[in-house]
Parts: sequence; structure tokens; C-alpha cells
Amino acid sequence: IFNHLHQSGKQLVFTSDRSPADLKNFEERLLSRFKWGLSIELSRPDHDTRLAMLRARCAREGVSVSDDVLDLLADKVRSNFRELEGALISLIANATLCHEEVTKELAEQITGNIVSEDQNDVTIDKVQDVVCEYFNITRETLLSKSRKRQIVQARQIAMFMSRNLIGGCSLSTIGMELGGKDHATVLHACTTVSDLMVTDKMFRQYVTDIERMLVPVAR
Repeated sequence: IFNHLHQSGKQLVFTSDRSPADLKNFEERLLSRFKWGLSIELSRPDHDTRLAMLRARCAREGVSVSDDVLDLLADKVRSNFRELEGALISLIANATLCHEEVTKELAEQITGNIVSEDQNDVTIDKVQDVVCEYFNITRETLLSKSRKRQIVQARQIAMFMSRNLIGGCSLSTIGMELGGKDHATVLHACTTVSDLMVTDKMFRQYVTDIERMLVPVAR
């Protein structure tokens, strides 16, 4: 089947929870074919991506939902697009059936039943501990004003993880806990991390490893 589709010029897309080199119980000739193509890692969508998806879905459905509500959904539901989209649909359906406006209070009720236990377990303290362990630095160093590249990147990743894995945690709170930074610094750090994940393969691996330490993926 593979050869027939490939020789017919069809585009083949495969997904798995590991790279082709780590797959077991496959014939070697099939593994070699998997390695022909481009392999990329799909990480959890970040806050901005989740928010953009929600806006796009609202536009497609022709419904109006305030950015405050969408931002809350993007903050609370971080597991995958299916749950995020489900939360939005449930929110709109509840508001329609009850003849109510789509409010943050209603969104809080809807997301309360969706947010996973893993997400609730992540705290800023835990993020700091995991980042420090990964980069082999002390918390004092992480929270310092050091401009060494590794320390800056560790601090930025800690801010990025705090924003994306801790529901309802404001940028100001994250900044205060991570060296007394302001919300603009945290926002810049999150944008920098998102950009580097696209252009720097090693940096992307840092982020992926730390996220897995914070929210282990069920196998």
C-alpha cells in the first residue's frame, strides 16, 4: 500500500508518540521508508495558538464572544484542541439554551468540569523547581538579574510554562514570582520562547522536555 501510494505521488502523513528511529516491532524496510520524509514534533499548542483557534471557530460559526471570555478559555483548557473546541461549543450552547449572555462567569462554570488534574497540579513553584533541575541551576540564579544566555532562556521558559500550564495566573503574578518582573517582560519572554521554538531545534527540545517533566504524557 505504501509503495503504491508513494509511486502514485500521494502525500502520506503518519503520526506516532515517538520518532521513526524509536519505533519497535516494525519491519526494517517500512522504518526506512518512514525516515525518508520530514519528521517534526507536535507539542501542546501555546496560549496564543489556542486563542487564535477560538477566534477562528467563532468567526466560522458567526458568533460573537468577547476576548476576555476567549482568553479565559485559552488559559483554562490547555490539553488539546478537541477539548478546547468542546468547551467553546458547550459555552455557546449553554448560553443559548438559558437565554443568557456568554460571560466569564459562565465560562468558569463550563471549564471547571474540563480542566485536568495534571494542570491543577502545576504551580509556579513547581515550574521553577523543574526548570532549575533541568538546567542544573539554583533558584537564586534563576530569579537573579543575570544576563547569561542560559539563565535568561531558563527564566523565559519558566515564564512561558507558567503562562501556558497554570490556569488563571496573570502575567503580573508570574513576573512578580520570577524575579519581580513586570507583565510586559513576561509577555516578551513568552513571545521569544514561541519564536525560538520555531527556529531553534535544540531550544525547542528544552521546552518539550520541561513540559513533559511538568505534565507527563500518558503512554
